[in-house]
Amino acid sequence: MNNKAIYDKVFQQKAYKDGTMGWLIQPDRTKEYTLICDYNVLWVPFGRYVGRKGSYFVTFFGKIL
Repeated sequence: MNNKAIYDKVFQQKAYKDGTMGWLIQPDRTKEYTLICDYNVLWVPFGRYVGRKGSYFVTFFGKIL
């Protein structure tokens, strides 16, 4: 899995839980569901670290911890 695939997998499974996506109220009082805080993917031994607001470890075989 490359960084993009890992990012997509974590985003799909965790973004709605950890506050990465959220409702933003515009000045005209309309609401928009948008990206609030994005993830970074870093290489670490035995997997990758995906985090910013939520922190996740993705093992080399694709399991999100």
